[in-house]
Parts: sequence; structure tokens; C-alpha cells
Amino acid sequence: MSINPQESTLAPSGVSLLIPSYNEEGGVVGVVAQARDALAEVSGLSPDQWEVLVIDDGSIDGTASEASGAGARVIRHRENLGYGAALKTGLRHAQFNIIVIIDADSTYPVAATGQLLDMLADCDMAVGARIGADVNIPAVRRPAKWVLKVTAEFLAGRRIIDLNSGFRAFRRHDALRFMALYPSGFSFTTTITLAYLSSDLLVQYLPIDYYARTGHSKIRPFRDTKNLFLTVVRSILFFNPLRVCLPFGCLLLLAALAVSFVRDAQGRILDGTITILVVSALQIMIVGFLADILARLRR
Repeated sequence: MSINPQESTLAPSGVSLLIPSYNEEGGVVGVVAQARDALAEVSGLSPDQWEVLVIDDGSIDGTASEASGAGARVIRHRENLGYGAALKTGLRHAQFNIIVIIDADSTYPVAATGQLLDMLADCDMAVGARIGADVNIPAVRRPAKWVLKVTAEFLAGRRIIDLNSGFRAFRRHDALRFMALYPSGFSFTTTITLAYLSSDLLVQYLPIDYYARTGHSKIRPFRDTKNLFLTVVRSILFFNPLRVCLPFGCLLLLAALAVSFVRDAQGRILDGTITILVVSALQIMIVGFLADILARLRR
């Protein structure tokens, strides 16, 4: 990997590897050690051009001390603010212009860090896609992830191999453009993926394995899945509102057409319902077009 000193004016040339952590004393030491080894092996990086930064998100165990003892720089939240909040803190405090993020639970192959960094020569964000030979995603989570992926691909109009992988590399100045959009919870990775794709930034994927985690999962399936769906819709409404408004308006017009057939077949007076559906459809489409103009001006 070659680092271009002129790549960003916001931070010196180098790599900051961010590890958001919450009660991960059992896994963070191994991840920090592997991260340090992986960065030390990256061609073109001197020892003073990289850092491993652990953001301790209000842990009540020994996460902070274990990470510090393993050689990481540690920033602590006084209380648990969320996965996304930890990453935003990491982005603000990162010393270098290239960012790698990875989880502290030993689920991702840290040794693939160099491959992600090499990919940045040809793209704006390199994502470790969990489609390798050894992928340990709980079966109960797979249906929701598939539905979420299909929904996101339809709304974004792009193929998305892994929507919310927690192992990725990107440039700090690109990520800071969308800082106000990032949520504090697990939807951070979903938001940054959709923000990049909707802004025509190039995202590439590296097939990786995904191991069984160390410790206990912090994910709450129902709440976090709901938030992810809302994040997808909200992000697309922000960047490309017609992808949401146009299909919804067409569905209402189809509903009006269906009601008109029922009226003709059964002689019922449903003109009021038809009028409401048609007017609603037109209003949604008009709002979508106006929002799309504003989105383009904002870009």
C-alpha cells in the first residue's frame, strides 16, 4: 500500500485503526495485538504512521485497562453511548487520514487489514464482506439480514454485498462529510454504506470469514433490526427521495385502480376513496420530486 501525503489536509498521512468496545475485556487484547501486527506488516507504513485506537464505550469491566496494556491508545466514554457514538468519537480523535474500523469481539480476520488498505488505491471504501468459507452468522438473524439487504439494494439502486459489516477501510475526510447523519447505535455501518453509495463514492468488497464471537452479543434483535430498516429508509430519503416516494405513489395509484374495478363490478360508490388515493399519490410524488431537487442542490 502506498500512502499519498497530499491525500487529506485534515490529518497526517497514516492509518488509524478504530476498535469500538463495550465490556469486551475477553476479546479486545487479542484484537489489539493482531491489529498491531497487521499494521506493522503494511508496506510503506513506518511505526509512527499508524495507531490502534480503542474507544471504550462506558465499559464496567476491564476493557480499557486490558486494551491499554496491549498497546492501544484508549479513549473512554463515561457512559454507554452506543456503537455509532464510539466510532464518531474515534473519527474525531483519529490522528491519521486513513481509517480502519473493526469490532473487539474477535469475529473479523484482523490479518486482512492490509488487503483492505491495498484496495483503497482503487476505491473510496473497502468493506470486508462476510461471504467467505467460514461465516458464523446465527441462523435466527439471517432472514432479517436478507430482507434488509434486498430492501436497501432496491432503494439504493445498487448491489450491496454486505450492508453492515463492521470491518472496513476508508478515508477520514470522506467519512466526515456525513458526520451529522451517523446514528449512535448499530446503524452506523448501514448509514455510512448508503451515504457512500448514494453520493457515487466507489465501494468495493473483500470476501472474508466471520468467526463466532468472544463474549456476549450486545445486539437486541427486534429493536436493532427495526432501527436498521428505519435507517435504510431515512438514508435513501435524504440522498435519493424519489427511490422511496415514486414507488409508494405508484402503489397508491394501483390501489385507486383496484378500487375502481371493485366499484364497477359491484356498483358501490367508492369515488371518495379513489379520489383520496389518487390525490395522496400525486402529493407524495410531487413532494418526492421537490425533495430530490433539494438533495441534488445539497450535494
